[in-house]
Amino acid sequence: MRGGAILAALATLPAGVSAAEPDYSIAAIDYSPGPMDKIGALKAGFVCLPKSTLRWRDVARAGDEVVIGQLSSALTVKGLSVALPPDPLFADAAPVTKYRIKVVVETVHLDQCVAGSRLVKQRPSGNGSVRIRWEIYDRASRALTDSPVFDVPLVTNGRDARYSATVLGDALVESAGRYAMRQKGGH
Repeated sequence: MRGGAILAALATLPAGVSAAEPDYSIAAIDYSPGPMDKIGALKAGFVCLPKSTLRWRDVARAGDEVVIGQLSSALTVKGLSVALPPDPLFADAAPVTKYRIKVVVETVHLDQCVAGSRLVKQRPSGNGSVRIRWEIYDRASRALTDSPVFDVPLVTNGRDARYSATVLGDALVESAGRYAMRQKGGH
C-alpha cells in the first residue's frame, strides 16, 4: 500500500524533476541496560521516603516501530531528509538512503517519587538522565562514520515513568533534535 502511494506521488512530479534520495533512515533502536539493571530509586509517601529500587524493566517503553517513527518525524521536522519505512541496518536489499542510523540507549538514571497516600494522591515527580548514542553507518561501505553521544534529561512532568512511555520517548525525541542541529551546523 505504501509503495503504491509513493509511486503515485512520484508520478505527480513535474517533468524533469526527480525525487531526491533521502539521506537518513532510523534502522534500529537498541537498549543497553539489562532488565534487572538498577537505574535509580523509587520513593513514596508525603516526604518521598525510599520504597524500592527502580530497575530498567520497570520503565515503560513504546515498541520499536513507534520509537523509530517518532525519531524519524523529529529529524524531518528539523529539516533532515528521512526515509519511511526505514531501511534495515545491514540488509542486502536495494538501499533507499545514504546513511542508516542505529540509536542506542546506553545508560539511564531516574529517581522517581510517587508521593501521596491512599486518601491524597499527588502527581509523580522525579528527575534523571539518559545517555543516547547515535551510530551513523554509510550504507555503501557499512562502515560506522559517526557516533555522537547525547546526555538528555529525563523529565517526568507528573508522569509515572513505570506506566508512561512518553517519559523515555520525550528524551529520545530530544536526542533526535540535538542530532539534527549538529548535522545542520548548530550546537
